[in-house]
Amino acid sequence: MGERSRSRRAPLRRLTVGSLVGLCALLSATLVARGAVADAWAPAALYGADVRSLVFDPRDPDRAFAGSSAGHVYRSEDGGLTWRAAGVETPFPGWVVAALVFDPNRPERLWAGLWGIWGGGLVARSDDLGATWESRRTGLLDGDQVYALALVPGVPDRIFSGTRTGVWVSDDAGGAWHRASAGAPDLVHVSSLLVDSERPASILAGTWRRAFRSDDGGVSWRGVFDGMVLDTQVFSLHPVPGRAGELWASTCGWVYRAEGFGERWRRTKEGFAERRTPSFRVLSPELLLAGTTDGLHRSIDGGASFRPVGPRGLPVLALAHHPARPERVLVGTEGAGIWLSEDGGATLAPRLAQTRNVRVPAIAVVGDTVYAALAHAGPLSGVWRSPDGRGAFEPEPARLATVLALATAEGKLVAATERGLYERAGLDWRPAAELADRRVDQLVEGAEGLVARAGGELHRLAEGRFVRIPLPPGPVGSAAFAAGALWALAGESLLRLEAGGGVERIELPFAPGELAGGGSALFHAGGEGLHRLDADGGWRRLAEGPARLVATGDARFAALVRRGDELLLLDAELGRLLPLAPPFRAADLLTARVAGDRLLAGTSAYGLWERPLPE
Repeated sequence: MGERSRSRRAPLRRLTVGSLVGLCALLSATLVARGAVADAWAPAALYGADVRSLVFDPRDPDRAFAGSSAGHVYRSEDGGLTWRAAGVETPFPGWVVAALVFDPNRPERLWAGLWGIWGGGLVARSDDLGATWESRRTGLLDGDQVYALALVPGVPDRIFSGTRTGVWVSDDAGGAWHRASAGAPDLVHVSSLLVDSERPASILAGTWRRAFRSDDGGVSWRGVFDGMVLDTQVFSLHPVPGRAGELWASTCGWVYRAEGFGERWRRTKEGFAERRTPSFRVLSPELLLAGTTDGLHRSIDGGASFRPVGPRGLPVLALAHHPARPERVLVGTEGAGIWLSEDGGATLAPRLAQTRNVRVPAIAVVGDTVYAALAHAGPLSGVWRSPDGRGAFEPEPARLATVLALATAEGKLVAATERGLYERAGLDWRPAAELADRRVDQLVEGAEGLVARAGGELHRLAEGRFVRIPLPPGPVGSAAFAAGALWALAGESLLRLEAGGGVERIELPFAPGELAGGGSALFHAGGEGLHRLDADGGWRRLAEGPARLVATGDARFAALVRRGDELLLLDAELGRLLPLAPPFRAADLLTARVAGDRLLAGTSAYGLWERPLPE
């Protein structure tokens, strides 16, 4: 193996005369096309959601709402059988819809409490069934996440919010807020709230550690700790109808039954397969449901014992039951969408319709067939298949560890996962022994073959086996095929790996980022912009500012470029960047593929989308 050190002006070989002339001519003119390519995106029929809140409309028991961890609000008009967006596709992009609550004093009004993963909180209300929303957060601290909401029956316009800094109250329907728990410094990180329907001045607040109570409408607070273990996060609080003062709390340490509206607690863990219990529902004093991070649990003896029901491994984050038919239960899951039970939770099945809050980290195209991976979707995780690439996906995924990339080579479909490399064999998947139990971060496919990057090493598929490529010492990063060679970032350098085994090291004039190949052209994106390697070895800047590349596997439309809030399609043949107008944030793009005359895009929380390629 011969390694040759070169300056940043080492030549890029195998550029055709025609492509070089075309690129240079266009690059010397306008690099970024003016105006966005016509917005023609359409969603693919790949459904699921990370559901954090559920509520039924008290005026119409067949109308229900669901809020997702990415800002979706979905509505059902048939008791949870089918779902659609309540208004725009994502009214709160980037926000977790932690609470949905109907106003008992104005039943037409729906409230939402939201928090941001990186900080920030919001209270919003809708008077048109979620079609539009109005922010009502004046007075709340900047950066203060909102986890819970509670309204007071008989006291119009009074609303409490549970936030990272405590309990806040508004007496003018959210027009202005002040901190009700200012005199209780330990009352912070409030994850649940409950107003006593019999005595509206009594309020319980569940925190990340224990529970607190106010008996004067939130003016003063005291801890109610009798029987509750310290550092028990109280996820939810639920009264027992017809039994004054009796309630249940779901926590990070099983569930608690309380008497005297929280004065005394008694923990129940009999029959639970998992202690973390984010959700709970009281269908009757005897029939109780507890949603854990390992499935739904059910009690038919008033909480003396619980037993698991439904599939294991299904995180249940929200529960609601039909006001007129309590045997119908909606189950909100982490990643696997909304499930439905018609028998009080004894059995349940998914209702996957028009809920697109799914994570799609990888796409592959084989002829007319499209494969798409779903990640962090419970039992829905794995690789899904659409035989015609345009219609519905098959009802069950091929189960694999979390898929990071998909590619095709030698007639095979290959999946890179967190626990090794897998090849599709018929309807099954078999591990590639050479990369077993290793995280495979990238698959690079092209006319030159298929390469897997794992643990800072490169492995090339040769005669059905993945063989390690000899490289200079040190790990490699992003890799790409271009101009008939394999390229990889290594430290502060770029490596050009020749088919015969030679290695050429090229000095980078900027910090390493990501690579993508477009036929005879190599592109690099990073903190100093988007660059193309010219035939003379120099780098030509195509776009300024920090940029990211998402390769498409296509020689001409080689990559999507994320630059701030912009999403641009890289036309490698003409040397242009074509602005797109996607229905999701550019930062949420995870993967992309060209399928014939279409562009497919997988996102972090907004599903799989497609649009025609520019003519």
